[in-house]
Amino acid sequence: MRFHVLEKPYGSSALHYEARELTSPANLWYAGWERWTSSHFIKNHLFLNETMSNGYLFLYTTKGTGHIELNGETVSVKPGDAIVVEKSDVTVKDVVEWEFMYVVLNGEIAKKSWDCYIIEQGMRTYLPLHSPLITLLYEINQEVYAKKINDPYIASSRAYQFSMTLRRESQESLVQELPESLQSAVRCIHKQLSSPLSVDMLAQVAGLSKYYFIQQFQRHLNETPMQYVTNQRMKRAMKWLSVSDMSIGEIAKRSGYESSNYFSKVFKRVSGESPSSFREKHKDVV
Repeated sequence: MRFHVLEKPYGSSALHYEARELTSPANLWYAGWERWTSSHFIKNHLFLNETMSNGYLFLYTTKGTGHIELNGETVSVKPGDAIVVEKSDVTVKDVVEWEFMYVVLNGEIAKKSWDCYIIEQGMRTYLPLHSPLITLLYEINQEVYAKKINDPYIASSRAYQFSMTLRRESQESLVQELPESLQSAVRCIHKQLSSPLSVDMLAQVAGLSKYYFIQQFQRHLNETPMQYVTNQRMKRAMKWLSVSDMSIGEIAKRSGYESSNYFSKVFKRVSGESPSSFREKHKDVV
């Protein structure tokens, strides 16, 4: 294994493996802490290299704003936002003094951890700077920069540790026990919670008729598909209200509601209190 480190104090490291070294269920491919001041950084950047389209990307914004495309929708990522995707699923469109840390992993354990996290938390979520996952991300970047990760076994160990830490952030055991058709629908829900969702669309994803889909969904999850969507949106909104400084309007939009007034009505119906009241009681508790 060899690696190449770019310029200080920001830069990226690419870890290159021999074929015989790729037997681990988790491998560390790229790590970096970047500062992009304009859009010209996007073209031909190391971790956007299409030859690694099957890698699993975890990207965390520390400063500024990046505009990226997820599932055909352009979203803005700001400090505290984490992006968890298969690398081929993300396209960087524009930046405004954007600073971010990231890793790209590969392997079966990495894939399972990414899938579990996306199902529970979605492809974009908020994490405090000093949370265990971001602390580990920082440590890995510092070790790579200092050339302390200098053989495939250390790289694999760190990749496995990051995958398991990510896995612990999710609570997906129930989903894996569902029939495959319902797993597909639930994954679709969690990937697209900020986008419009309908029973017709979810039934199509599941490959079932609308009425049979509703029947099976309720049988296995004890709630209708749209009740599940609403509850997952509210769960995500509660986390953002607890740990972020985003406005209620921004949280509403990220939770799939164009109208902050309607979001507040649904939130109060589900939680028994308004978003502002919930935030006042629970800020920084999560």
